[in-house]
Amino acid sequence: MKRLLSIILLLTLFLSSISVNAFATSAEGEYVKPDKFIYGDVNQDGEVTVKDVTYIQKGLAEIHYVNAVQRFLADPDNAGFSIKNATAIQKYLAQYETKTPWGEEIVMASQDEFSKYVATEDDFEDDCVIVVVELKDKTPYTVQDFPECNLKSIELLADVPETKSQFYLLYLETPGRNNVLEFIKALDYRANIDMKLAMPNYVYSIKF
Repeated sequence: MKRLLSIILLLTLFLSSISVNAFATSAEGEYVKPDKFIYGDVNQDGEVTVKDVTYIQKGLAEIHYVNAVQRFLADPDNAGFSIKNATAIQKYLAQYETKTPWGEEIVMASQDEFSKYVATEDDFEDDCVIVVVELKDKTPYTVQDFPECNLKSIELLADVPETKSQFYLLYLETPGRNNVLEFIKALDYRANIDMKLAMPNYVYSIKF
């Protein structure tokens, strides 16, 4: 645990300079590489329609799970995932004037930040990954928020409001160095959404 806290403290110092990357998921939660992200396209079918309103309503009623990426697309104003998002999209579809960027495509960022942390390191535990996500609401992330890989469990390590970040430890169902690296590569697609950093859980102590 001391090692993990050391990593968290070190990473916190650099979060302001870390960019985010891109990710997509189908309405059923199956991982797919997206062509684009659109504000309001919560069900990820490529357009903003009344289906997205229904998707939000069913998610709030806990008929299905709305994952972190979908919550982001439903809430570009960062006011919190709620029925207000569904109402706002309905108004947009009815052509009410709005300053919210419904229907606008999100411009993807560079995907270089993730891979540089694993290019030369061999000394890490081969069953888990540390990820840092942008704190947008207080909904804790679950395994369902990471359909890029079959995860065994997820643990919230720290909530750091000062940097608007949450640190999670993700345990892979199938351990192994290659699986860890493939998972980090998959997370590389979550640009401009929620991811700030993904890296192996290093087992050595960091000295300041």
